[in-house]
Amino acid sequence: MSGEKLGFKRNFFRYAFEFLAAGFAGWIYEVATVWIMWHYFDNRGILHMPIVPIYAVGAFLLLAILRKKLNPVLIFLLSAAITTVFELGASYLLEFIFHRQFWTYRTWPLSILDRSCVISSAIFGVLAVIYFWGLHPLSGKLAKKLPENFCLGFGIVSAAAVLIDLAVSSAELLQQRQ
Repeated sequence: MSGEKLGFKRNFFRYAFEFLAAGFAGWIYEVATVWIMWHYFDNRGILHMPIVPIYAVGAFLLLAILRKKLNPVLIFLLSAAITTVFELGASYLLEFIFHRQFWTYRTWPLSILDRSCVISSAIFGVLAVIYFWGLHPLSGKLAKKLPENFCLGFGIVSAAAVLIDLAVSSAELLQQRQ
């Protein structure tokens, strides 16, 4: 989907930007869902930043598997299926590592093993269409227009902030499991 080669600095910007945007969109979705369903604010995710990394990782997984801009209906259907399997696997992996269940769909209709849900899978399918038809092309355009040194600086600062937050948050979660 990327078309012409952008070079390291511009690609670094592109994927740092997409990681932050997809992770932030996931955080907004999670917070809004809790607010709508249970009427209270819950700062979702494992990071201190308003980013839920599983959404960014899921977006990159879809990009790696689907590789190109497909018909939106096909993207929706394939993404809903892929993200359901990804969500199930991720829930078991995170529970194994941290000895804690981070989410449950126990009270949702059409729950899948209480770890995924047909409704959330459909929402992930919609988010994937937005990613493939909106965010990914936008990041490519921005990467072409912005100065290379800005792209590199943005990528470095973004990656450092997320990695530091991930290290601190993971250490806190591992400490809590003892």
